[in-house]
Amino acid sequence: MNFRTITAAVFAAMLVPLVGLAQTPAPSAPAAAPKLYIPGLEQFMNVILIEHNKLWFAGAARNWPLADYELGEIKEVMGDVQDHVPVFKNLPLAQMLDAVITKEIVDLEKAIAAKDFKKFAAGYDALNKACNACHAGTENSFIVIKRPTTPAFTNQDYAPRKK
Repeated sequence: MNFRTITAAVFAAMLVPLVGLAQTPAPSAPAAAPKLYIPGLEQFMNVILIEHNKLWFAGAARNWPLADYELGEIKEVMGDVQDHVPVFKNLPLAQMLDAVITKEIVDLEKAIAAKDFKKFAAGYDALNKACNACHAGTENSFIVIKRPTTPAFTNQDYAPRKK
């Protein structure tokens, strides 16, 4: 072997470990976890307001499965508020909502199960009163809930489905 061949072989032997490093991607910085969005109290309450509107029109149409569904949605969002905003303005919002869930919501569930519009209307009005009392208790008495006169969504049919 000549000098050039030996030099090339030694040089190649030294490069082999470096080639392996060059093909290995450099470790990247760990990806930042995506920021988790949690709605604020106003966003939760706006969803409740929509479901509350739909609940009235479902009950008024005697569409009891839809009324039951809408009331379930209200309970679900109230549960989310309890989990994510348990205290508001130093008040125990979770406990305040629990009182509404165990009284007014339960009464509405019973009226819906009985398919009794008279009890449903009275229960709906009692729920409005409880909502307004909570608003007053949190210094938001300027937010007043009442029976709706127009559906929030005019593209939903509230009439019960014919079987």
